[in-house]
Amino acid sequence: MNAANDARVLAWHPDYQPYFERFNKAWISANYTMEPIDHAVLEEPETHILGHGGDIIFAALGDELAGTVAYKHVDENIVEMTKMAVDEAFQGRRLGWLLATAIMERAAQAGYTRMILYSNTKQAAAINMYRKLGFQEMELESGGYERCNIKMGIDLQPPVLASLGRELRKAAEQVSEKLLRFSNEEAGVRPSPAKWSRKEVLGHLIDSATNNYPRFIRAQHSEYSELPGYNQDFWVEARQYQYADWKELVQLWKTLNLHIARILPLIPAKALGHIVVIGPGAPVTLQYIAEDYLRHLQHHLNQIFPVHANY
Repeated sequence: MNAANDARVLAWHPDYQPYFERFNKAWISANYTMEPIDHAVLEEPETHILGHGGDIIFAALGDELAGTVAYKHVDENIVEMTKMAVDEAFQGRRLGWLLATAIMERAAQAGYTRMILYSNTKQAAAINMYRKLGFQEMELESGGYERCNIKMGIDLQPPVLASLGRELRKAAEQVSEKLLRFSNEEAGVRPSPAKWSRKEVLGHLIDSATNNYPRFIRAQHSEYSELPGYNQDFWVEARQYQYADWKELVQLWKTLNLHIARILPLIPAKALGHIVVIGPGAPVTLQYIAEDYLRHLQHHLNQIFPVHANY
């Protein structure tokens, strides 16, 4: 069993503070001497880390917290990875790697572009792990922790779907304004008896959002997923979008897509390769689904706004 694969990463909660303190004090005391700054940070992390824009996470195996790590805000671009500790009972299970990669992802998602850390070459296994993660040695300035004799840093990569999320957010905000230029009556006009009105096209995009949102979440959970498809014509007819209020439809479409735009950058890079089968369709990756979602949205917006028209 790969214990790291069975572990969960948990966000900070005040109830976890005693574990943050205990895990770190145990390993520091076993190898070094606790310094005044250690006591301050570990006993009041909400003041010294979270209160200054930092983050703290935990690794859990089953119902037990097994390890922790944090990042501290340095400036608008840089954070410091700090206070990584794994409970002695759970060491040797690759939880350090899990915690390190998770805190790096969270820092990148928060918009930081570089992460530094301070350590001691005595911690050979940890230094080796940092090197494998891509950290490189930097010049060590004076005035830090007495126990630290090495400084390392790495450039953080932005989330893979960050640009896609920004593009979707831009579309939701800008297009919603243009959509409201149509009156309720104009939005309900069907080009022909067999074609959707603007209300129904937008309703279909609402259905697309409500069906794809759970796909973006569920597909992260396992490397292979089989998820249901949906009959677009049936959904549009069942909801009776043709008789809905246009302004309400526009607001719902905007809200759903702003929600999805926030989710996309949060999808871990490793999950983007997960395979998904939707209904009778061919297997595709989660990244393909995300990218195709925007392509599909833009295709139908072009039906609402013909390219020759000026709105």
